[in-house]
Amino acid sequence: MPVKQRIYQIDLLRFIAAVGIMLVHYLYRGFKADNLTNLSFLELSGEWIKYCAVFIDLFFIISGFVITLSVSNKSVTYFFKSRVVRLFSVYWLCAFITFMVTIYFGAPRFHATFGQFLFNLTLLQDFFDVERLDGAYWTMAVELRFYALALAYLILYRYKKIKITTIAYIWLALSIIYPFVQGNIIVRVLNLFLMFEWAPAFIGGILMAEIYKNKKISLKNGSAIFICFILSTFHRMIYAKMAMIIYQETFSKPIIVAVMFSVYAIMLMVILGRLKWLNKPYFLYLGIMTYPLYLLHQRIGYIIFNNLMDHFNKYLILVGTITLMITVSFIIVKYIAGPLSNFLEKYLGLTIDYFLNLKWVSNSLKPNKLENLPSSISDK
Repeated sequence: MPVKQRIYQIDLLRFIAAVGIMLVHYLYRGFKADNLTNLSFLELSGEWIKYCAVFIDLFFIISGFVITLSVSNKSVTYFFKSRVVRLFSVYWLCAFITFMVTIYFGAPRFHATFGQFLFNLTLLQDFFDVERLDGAYWTMAVELRFYALALAYLILYRYKKIKITTIAYIWLALSIIYPFVQGNIIVRVLNLFLMFEWAPAFIGGILMAEIYKNKKISLKNGSAIFICFILSTFHRMIYAKMAMIIYQETFSKPIIVAVMFSVYAIMLMVILGRLKWLNKPYFLYLGIMTYPLYLLHQRIGYIIFNNLMDHFNKYLILVGTITLMITVSFIIVKYIAGPLSNFLEKYLGLTIDYFLNLKWVSNSLKPNKLENLPSSISDK
């Protein structure tokens, strides 16, 4: 989005969400399931940290919000190239780092093959049942599908000037129906593209973008966002039932509702200008650091735990690992991401132009020059 419209509170929310997810993995997930590490910090996390997993919905709400603002007056080719460059430049770098750390330090718990690494570079691993290099990559498949839907909307808009909010309401209607017909084969195929489990968060973000532009909540979009909140909570409740089996622990339904309500409420407060006192430019780097931080922290963090747990105090390891992840993420966005994105934009952009050769979009509106900053969970 243009610099003058940058909402720095969202950058802060991204960072808080990323740190929350990192703490879920370090203080809870790694020790509780799948034999990822023997280093336990359950005495620090108690019962509260596991509920920070709901912050994934915040990531997707932000993604829906920012992408909706980004598609305005953009050509298909511009959107495609800019998304590919922003998505893959940092992702490829982080995947390479994760692969090398796994190869040299991951055994005996973590392994990776070169073929697995190459397949993960495509971001299609989940569609072909190839093991992820890092467990956190599952959100990348979700984001990739949302980008594809945004691209499909831009193509559709070339032929029929339909509002993106109209698409959002149709998507919401299908999401409401989904829990009642999810066993149907046609619905299951649709779910591959429309990802109904996470759709309410994206839809909520799209409708919040409409509220942001109009500076007010209408009965229609306000009611729709409330339905999105209900659906998001419903799907997290289903997850909680599965998590009880995985972690052998109960999950409080009231706490899930409260955390989800907080996620939706704080985003609404931001876009309605109720948190202007938090709109500080220095939150910018926190926002753009979240992408590499999210991509790097999980497997590498567990590998650090496993290699150092017999040699150092575990709290020193925890603080050191968190500090390392944040520092490396800062170095990437400060010194590496820009040149890498420029390189990819030049050469990958030429390749895309050659293969797509979309002459029929040559008369599209020229895009406004955007601040070259990430705008979603997979593009932070």
